[in-house]
Amino acid sequence: MTSIEMTKGARSHSVLVVGAGYVGLTSAVCFAHLGHQVVCVEANPFRLAPLLEGRSPIHEPGLEELMVEGVLSDRLHFAPAIGKEEMTGVEVALLAVGTPPDENGDPDLTQLAAAAREVSANAAGDLVVVVKSTVPPGSCEAIELVCAEAALEGVRISVVSSPEFLRESRAVEDFLAPDRVVVGASDSQVADLVADLYPAGVPLVKTDRRGAELIKYAANAFLAVKISFANEVAAMCESLGTEAATVLLGVGLDQRIGKDFLRPGPGYGGSCLPKDVSGFQALGRAMGTPTRVVAAAEEVNQEASRAALMKLEMGLAGVAGKTIALLGLAFKPGTDDSRDSPALKLAELLISSGARVRAYDPLARVESFAGERVDCAFDAIEDADALVVATAWQEFSVLSPMAVAERLAGRMVLDAAGALDLESWSEAGLVVYGIGRGAPVAFHPVVWPPLRWAHHRSGLRLLDGDTGFVAG
Repeated sequence: MTSIEMTKGARSHSVLVVGAGYVGLTSAVCFAHLGHQVVCVEANPFRLAPLLEGRSPIHEPGLEELMVEGVLSDRLHFAPAIGKEEMTGVEVALLAVGTPPDENGDPDLTQLAAAAREVSANAAGDLVVVVKSTVPPGSCEAIELVCAEAALEGVRISVVSSPEFLRESRAVEDFLAPDRVVVGASDSQVADLVADLYPAGVPLVKTDRRGAELIKYAANAFLAVKISFANEVAAMCESLGTEAATVLLGVGLDQRIGKDFLRPGPGYGGSCLPKDVSGFQALGRAMGTPTRVVAAAEEVNQEASRAALMKLEMGLAGVAGKTIALLGLAFKPGTDDSRDSPALKLAELLISSGARVRAYDPLARVESFAGERVDCAFDAIEDADALVVATAWQEFSVLSPMAVAERLAGRMVLDAAGALDLESWSEAGLVVYGIGRGAPVAFHPVVWPPLRWAHHRSGLRLLDGDTGFVAG
């Protein structure tokens, strides 16, 4: 049975969080901020070391300050492993480990099962295990079997699904003021205990475990559809010579649709949407249920980087041998995460097409990059044949167009992220391309079909070759 009520935030609990990534660390820090006693376990020594020194290993606005607050208040502790001491008095163990997709898009639950086994084996009393990781429906039931096998005799382990809905660069805000909290459990009392962990006064969706697991996949799949739809509309606007921003605003003001995620750009990336879109499709294949809409959204997203490459090819008469200044490598502004970044995809396409790529990003962590990374935006721009803004960092939005024009060897600027005031950049003598705006590239076939549809009613007769019309 599904119900919607409000969270109460009734009392403090003792919580163990496994994993100090974006989800785990944010959850641990915010739970401590809300008054819970929290131990956060991180097995990776490179990630644990800064935590023990009071520094966050990831960039997330407001996170480090709250982390220090939690440590100083003695409500937040970090540990390298799960043991009897770490599990002493723990009521809830929250699992926030990776579930990366394999080559078929199916999530790998190996880390999750291992973490569940460890917390269960070290639990001295009854324990609620909360799966925060994104998993396909049915996973919590399977994990509960793993927990029961590992637990000491007489210890009862209840496994609950409570998926996260945190946006990178706004994770703390999203945790402390969420749109909703979702709890999937087979026991109403256990569901209430988990709901108590969260801030009071938030809409609470209580459902079964499979429903909660599917909510996360379905939500991210729909966001991916909106982004890809916006890019399809933008492509139509480019052919029509009209403004995608205005068209999509007109669409998004419809309250049934909404403005969020309805803007054109280089496509979606990051740690969630690509993985969850793949997982949603894998789930559909496993159940024999077609997921055609989501598959189409993924296909459109794959085309976004190629569309940007085509604009550069057109504007530069080919990119081979050209130097391209690329501003932005993170998948979006405000984060150091470059996983599945559209900017990196575009860089790979440019390099494989023979271009030299010189890139700058203020924060992005990139494991491998075939181009050249420099220390500031103007180092990237100096003597480049074209400039591409691929991530909408604020510091790129306030660049002086005149200063850029003085340093750029070529004239072409491609704003793939919607970060620039294109009029002022054009006034600086630059040839500016955006997404979903600019000069029409296929005006003739757009105009003449409506004339054909209308001429028999208006008395117009098209000339041979459809090059004009005369009165009939």
